[in-house]
Amino acid sequence: MDDRKEVLPLRRVAARFINTDEQTGLAELDRITADASRTIQKRYWLWSTSFAATAFATTVTLLPALALTFDEAPGADVVRLIGLGCSGLTIAVGASWRVFQYGGMQASTPQNPVYADPEDSAVRNLERLFAILQLETSPRAFYLTRHGARRYVDHRYFFGKLRAAHVAKGSTIRNALFGPGGLWFDRELFLEADVNKLISDAKAKPKRSGAPKKYDYTNAIISLIDHPNVRALDITKKTGNQKVIIGLLAHWYIGRRLDVPSDTQLAGYANDILAAIRKNRSSIP
Repeated sequence: MDDRKEVLPLRRVAARFINTDEQTGLAELDRITADASRTIQKRYWLWSTSFAATAFATTVTLLPALALTFDEAPGADVVRLIGLGCSGLTIAVGASWRVFQYGGMQASTPQNPVYADPEDSAVRNLERLFAILQLETSPRAFYLTRHGARRYVDHRYFFGKLRAAHVAKGSTIRNALFGPGGLWFDRELFLEADVNKLISDAKAKPKRSGAPKKYDYTNAIISLIDHPNVRALDITKKTGNQKVIIGLLAHWYIGRRLDVPSDTQLAGYANDILAAIRKNRSSIP
């Protein structure tokens, strides 16, 4: 069984949970984390602005307070009290972000995660990976020091609301992540495990990528919307219109240096387009 273990970035493990094609899974991860980032963007901006403001106020009051105290100048006590108040406020603001992520100052239980669409099938598969990593008995993720040594992280790192940040590739949600201990945590995590076994144990259902389509019919058809030649068609004509539509579709493929479907393949789409035009024009009084 150990022969099946791999050492992979956690992002790649998550991608395999989402899709059988790893590249497609990575693209889905970027979509999920970008959407989650937009969800918290305003809140994180307000918090970081408040944190910076209180930290600045602490600096500009405590430093003069120390100087005034050293010189035994009048008013030193008042300035020092103001500085201590600002310092306490800075600590409170910083703590509020931890409470938001972990439900308290300590990470004791998994929190409801932040996603734009929690019911998204890709999100549900990602959460199945995190559910495994939240168990103390599961393989532990780790990061590498600058000397290449492994530093394993506690399972509670995956308890927070912003746990999607662990598989994000540079976004607001990654910048906003606090670890269970300390402040910001942005290390790239790795996992040594049999990924297929993890997927099976988690009862995840990665989406299977189908074979790529040879012809891009959708965009070819969309290109004909409001096309002047289409608007000029006399829909009452019995012949000729299908040939015009087929020619326009073929021209779209040729202009993009793509393989051109045969006239027989395009004929069915041309008939559907003509039927739609006929229906739309008949509804106009």
